[in-house]
Amino acid sequence: MAAMRFAKTIEVPSDPETAFAYVADFANAHLWDPGVVASRRVDDGPIGVGSQFELVATFRGREQQFLYTVTAFEAPRRIELTGEGAKARSIDTVEFSPSASGTAIAYHAVIQLKGARRIAEPFLAGTFAKMGEDALAGLTRALTA
Repeated sequence: MAAMRFAKTIEVPSDPETAFAYVADFANAHLWDPGVVASRRVDDGPIGVGSQFELVATFRGREQQFLYTVTAFEAPRRIELTGEGAKARSIDTVEFSPSASGTAIAYHAVIQLKGARRIAEPFLAGTFAKMGEDALAGLTRALTA
């Protein structure tokens, strides 16, 4: 089975440094992603490769806990985070580039269900895409305010 994928680019008026810093601090995720009910950093120090964040996400009415680890960090251009949960694994790659209006943010997410749940992936792709759209709408609002 292929993993579920979501990709979209948004434009925000913030400069790349501000946008990158906000997104890279995944403890902010609950502020812009309506599918995340709680998010917090679980380690200390500057954010970079190895930094970890605990997120509680809702999916089809059920809460799922994920531990996200920063796996690539190229400020202020690119960050990649890998989230591990009991039922799924997610890889989020976010790229930032200057644009005429501020910053273009290209968000790519790949989620793969674990175990026997993988057979449901084709049926959940639409739900996953809606979650991605809602998250980016929230991110746009957060970085426009």
